[in-house]
Amino acid sequence: MVQILYFFIFLTISFLLHWFLVPAKWRSVFLLAVSLLFMSLFSIKYTLYFFVNAALVYTAGIYMDRIRNRILLLKLVLVLLIGNLCFFKYIDLLLNTIFRLGSHLSFMPEVTFAKIVVPMGMSYIIFRLIHYIVEIYRKTLPSHNFWDLAVYVFFFPTFLAGPVDRFQNVQPQTSGNKPFDPSDVNSGLLRILSGMAKKFIIADSLKPLLLPVLGSPYEYSWIVVVLSVYGLAIQIYMDFSGYMDMALGVARLFGYKIIENFNYPYFKKNLALYWRSWHMSVYSFIRDYFFLPFFGYKASQLKIYIGIFVTMIVFMLWHEASLPFLILGIYHGSGLVIWQLFQEVKRKYRRVSRLVDSRYLDPFSIFLTFSFVSFGFIIFSFDMNAIKVIVCRIF
Repeated sequence: MVQILYFFIFLTISFLLHWFLVPAKWRSVFLLAVSLLFMSLFSIKYTLYFFVNAALVYTAGIYMDRIRNRILLLKLVLVLLIGNLCFFKYIDLLLNTIFRLGSHLSFMPEVTFAKIVVPMGMSYIIFRLIHYIVEIYRKTLPSHNFWDLAVYVFFFPTFLAGPVDRFQNVQPQTSGNKPFDPSDVNSGLLRILSGMAKKFIIADSLKPLLLPVLGSPYEYSWIVVVLSVYGLAIQIYMDFSGYMDMALGVARLFGYKIIENFNYPYFKKNLALYWRSWHMSVYSFIRDYFFLPFFGYKASQLKIYIGIFVTMIVFMLWHEASLPFLILGIYHGSGLVIWQLFQEVKRKYRRVSRLVDSRYLDPFSIFLTFSFVSFGFIIFSFDMNAIKVIVCRIF
């Protein structure tokens, strides 16, 4: 709670200075300074490191139109950015795997190494830079300067947990010198309060009630265990969307309207609609910059199925390089492929389509989708032994 108090003091001072002391033409620079200061509270060296990365990407964007081999420059920048992401996120997994395998060889000495800490907000920073350089290559971005890019990349309300907005949406709000609007303050404060209620009242209250049940499922009745699985899904949603509400509310205090990250995902009729409504900014990013370039353009049906499956695994491993997230990627990837195959069956057999697409079955479809998603959440919330016990208790 002390950290939250410090954050709101920091936010209040920044808000007052931004609107009532800093000249309009310098607000974007001030907001960048505030964002870099906020990041520096977590790590000064990583703040400087990613600021240099952003400067390099911006410089590459300037030269993109001045050289013949544009695609080579794009590939070099992408190697730099994706290499950053892979190094910090997956080097520990790689080294641990190598040394674990080597430990079975008598001539290999026992090796220990310091764990590499993943910088806070790194994934969202890298994703924004990838989006920027790809759109520079496609020539879709409006006229801008380095400060526009830097504010977009490091904007402090969204650098920790997203969302990954598009540069085309943020840049006009940075360069427009928008006047102070009390309605933005009202909307922002209401969104912050909504997020705090989700996170601190609902999510944090549910967690201590659910974990004992799912930690020792055989000590509770079957119905209590099943309801706890559904409760875990609600708790995770309230926790994550609560953070999102607070981030979007803080951004609104500074006059920024950032894209939404959730659209009532638990009320969708199928898994495809669910994923278009959950963590929408990252899902759409991976769709636009991974699935479509590698699998989606003029692809065969088989290639699309493979692409859906692989994309979900990549999406999950982006969260964390671990066995539970790999299994979760396989779980959701398989679910989406099965759903896609079922669409083929519906197109082939109209009677099946008329039956399952009846609006009277919508509540059942929503419940089935919510159940599938809910059981997936136990995969990354518990270790494999605990998951086995929960599944055996339920089924």
